[in-house]
Amino acid sequence: MSYFTKFKLIADPRLSMSNFWDKAAAVYGDAPLAFLDEPLDYGSISTDSLTFSQNLIFVNKLANALTEVGVKPSDRVVIAMGNRIELLMLCYACFKIGAIAVPLNYMLKGSEIKYITENCGAAHVVTDPDVFNTNIKDRDVISGVNNWVMAGPRSECPQGFASLDELMEGASDTCVPFRLHRDATAAIFYTSGTTGYPKGAMMTSHNLLTTQRITAAVLPITPRDMGLSALPSAHLMGFCVGLLCFMLGTPGYFMKYFHPVRTLELIQDRKITVFVGVPAMFSMLVHSRIDDYDLSSVRLWASGADAMPLEQIQQFMGYGGMFFEGYGQVETSPITALKLSTKFKSFEQGCVGIPVFPVRTQVWDEEGNRVPAGEPGELVVRGPNITKGYWDDSEKNEEAFAGGWFHTGDMVRKGKYGLLYFVDRKKDVVKAGGYSVFSKEVEEEIRGHPAVDEVAVVGIPHPTKVEIVAAVCTPVAGAELTDAELMAWCRENIAEYKAPRYVEVRSQMPYGMTLKVLKRVLRDELAAKIDVSKL
Repeated sequence: MSYFTKFKLIADPRLSMSNFWDKAAAVYGDAPLAFLDEPLDYGSISTDSLTFSQNLIFVNKLANALTEVGVKPSDRVVIAMGNRIELLMLCYACFKIGAIAVPLNYMLKGSEIKYITENCGAAHVVTDPDVFNTNIKDRDVISGVNNWVMAGPRSECPQGFASLDELMEGASDTCVPFRLHRDATAAIFYTSGTTGYPKGAMMTSHNLLTTQRITAAVLPITPRDMGLSALPSAHLMGFCVGLLCFMLGTPGYFMKYFHPVRTLELIQDRKITVFVGVPAMFSMLVHSRIDDYDLSSVRLWASGADAMPLEQIQQFMGYGGMFFEGYGQVETSPITALKLSTKFKSFEQGCVGIPVFPVRTQVWDEEGNRVPAGEPGELVVRGPNITKGYWDDSEKNEEAFAGGWFHTGDMVRKGKYGLLYFVDRKKDVVKAGGYSVFSKEVEEEIRGHPAVDEVAVVGIPHPTKVEIVAAVCTPVAGAELTDAELMAWCRENIAEYKAPRYVEVRSQMPYGMTLKVLKRVLRDELAAKIDVSKL
């Protein structure tokens, strides 16, 4: 297939999330779509790979199976299962019949699944044995659910559940797409709860397609490439990476879980040309004897969800290829800005790229006034990629869309040519003794210590100083580092007003589903055990 084949799908004016696979199969046909780390194991489909045409049949059968158990247009369908391709395709099955997909992270606990299911009013839950037995355990703890569907082989389906295996075997392999309005809610992606419970961002077909179309058009990727990803499909980044590759006709290897050595082996053995991860994954690759592997096949490295250290970008480009970064939030589906680094063009540390047309961006102060170029403020955005709001939460909607723009909660500054530079999360700015201390700035300075691998800086409440700066670090492999040694180094190398008053070296950090450090967990842990009156 030629480079221009991808534009047949991207440029189709009638493309929607409900007819996506009909259109994709028409363009790419029997071309390979996915190679599966964990094969599909159903009576009607048992395989470790899929073509675009086969996947259309798979989605159609899933859609008809959901209809069989009573799923109707606008019904919310919670999909709580492991990171398998079924989760991703069940979302498309929901779109195809006009239902609203609610994919959940398999790491969520039973209480969190209960809250989300009841919050969105879902009457249908699709799960698998691992997630149900480990996290949910008891159907009766979640109210309002009429239908429980169990994915996987029928032999593993317990009593009281509808077997997805049996439902698909009797389902038709054709399904007429629902006429999905571009501004109707197609999916609800729940964001991490930084304070209290998570929020359900309502995403429309237009939201999901807009920035993926633009990104797909500018990326130098074709159906001849081979991708590799272990991103969680229940998170919007992982979902949209899949959507992006499907648009491009780019086949990929679908890993259920990320493992650095296995990833390096796959890149070398399968001649992967595109790898997509998050910064923590790239860091793990670096610490896994990376130079023992041949990575020269990679044409494009890609990252998102967090800031990528400049030195690691340079390191991976040294193996060959370019480095793409997308910046945004769940609510921006999920790209606001992007940048592409090459051997001819690189960007300063902290630069997250240029806003993607037609996204509009401004930088505001706390009173809602635009700040001068170069000054930090909160990034606010407008555009067709922005969520239509949070499900059943008028208070948060009013706050998030104050002034008619979506408030990202990110502190940024604008530089030359409209480039955006990330400064910090607004909630992570530490108010210490009258100073505003940017946690990202202090983290960059602490990373200058040769024995520090990962670092997270947070603010801990203090009775007179409002907050104090605290830092939690992990050492590089094989290095020895004590709290006292690091504290002495910080006092010597960091300005007094922003130097940590408390440091802690530990073996590992708490991570979320995209391997971001959960700073809210660290704040709670440290606030509970630190006697701030002695600091």
